[in-house]
Amino acid sequence: MADQKVSQLTHLTNPSAEDLLYAVDDPNGTPTSKKLTIKNLFGNVRANTNISANLSVSGNRATVAANAYLTKTTVANTLVLTLGAAPASNNTTTEGWQQGQIRITNTHIYFAVGSTVIKRIALDSF
Repeated sequence: MADQKVSQLTHLTNPSAEDLLYAVDDPNGTPTSKKLTIKNLFGNVRANTNISANLSVSGNRATVAANAYLTKTTVANTLVLTLGAAPASNNTTTEGWQQGQIRITNTHIYFAVGSTVIKRIALDSF
């Protein structure tokens, strides 16, 4: 194995948590060769985590600077959405809305229910 380039090694198609990875610690200072397991590398990263946007996490709050598509919420069964501006009309094509998009204001919740239609629900005190 010592006489092979990394690019010449066999591709691992079904990794397990205990498989080893090669790492160079402190490559810009005093480089040292080390090993780590896949489990150590990913630690508590949840399965099916896909980040393809600008994401910042601070404490228990994540901010996505792009469209976010959520399929399941498991943290206390809570989804927090921030207030936005009301759409200018009920036609999605006027502001680039996509079907399924949701926006909340102080008075309404807006839903893009089709490729050209936005509907809204009035918010009442209770």
